[in-house]
Amino acid sequence: MTFNTVNAKQLQYAPDSFTKQFVTLSPFSGQVVSLSHIDDPYYKSGLMGPGAAISSTSNTVLSPFAGKVLSVSPLDYAIDIQSSAGLKCKIKYGGDTSHLHGAQFACSLKRGDEIRLKQVLFTVNAAWLKQRGVSNTCSMTLLNANALIGVVPTHQKFVEAGEDTLLTLYL
Repeated sequence: MTFNTVNAKQLQYAPDSFTKQFVTLSPFSGQVVSLSHIDDPYYKSGLMGPGAAISSTSNTVLSPFAGKVLSVSPLDYAIDIQSSAGLKCKIKYGGDTSHLHGAQFACSLKRGDEIRLKQVLFTVNAAWLKQRGVSNTCSMTLLNANALIGVVPTHQKFVEAGEDTLLTLYL
């Protein structure tokens, strides 16, 4: 049996002891769902890191914190960002989008660009994606969670982008 340390970081409640606590805002508006709802074995197994998923119909994806852009992936409808404190996140819209060749994905950011809290990271045409059978389950996962004691996803049923906490991180 293999022990996955990434999944071990995903907690239900705050740890008994920790030094610091950080919150990240939700980049999406919608209904909170488990990462296991994403139809991708890398997310289901925890290989993409701990995090949360949102069933969203929003066209706009906002930055959950201030920092910089690490990479933009139009084929995956995704962006990797790093907070000013060093936290690295992958933010992805929808399910398998590679066959769409980045259509209806608009991002003016590039690697190295500085980003502000609540800044628009990218936009998509959610209705168009739905018409093409792409799942609207979006995710935010932590790519470098090793230094954390744990990550607690929100217990809210619905979140508003740029307003509600999606993840609470414990050091």
